[in-house]
Amino acid sequence: MDTFLIDLIWDADPEDDPALTGGEGFFPAPNDRWHPRVLLACPPEALPGKARAWTQVESRLEELRGPFAAECAGWAGRPDTFEDFTALLREWGDVTTGAARHGWGLVGLP
Repeated sequence: MDTFLIDLIWDADPEDDPALTGGEGFFPAPNDRWHPRVLLACPPEALPGKARAWTQVESRLEELRGPFAAECAGWAGRPDTFEDFTALLREWGDVTTGAARHGWGLVGLP
């Protein structure tokens, strides 16, 4: 799941990806922790791996029902139900798979 979601709905940790802090990425690193990056980018070369990750994740979404109920149900700003959560993931899966098929990248707001 992490392979699929990183850079789609949350930022990579700069310690895990030095390009995020060295100015070698798409966008400069944030100046400070109070002004985080608000734009996420997933380059075209990363999309085939994300599409492959999605095909592995999609068939196992039901396994997340218990953890979702324990950690996420009812949080403000998150899907309220497991069904809404999996619908959102499936939409991201469709977008990611389509972008990979066309050789596109993705840009989004967290």
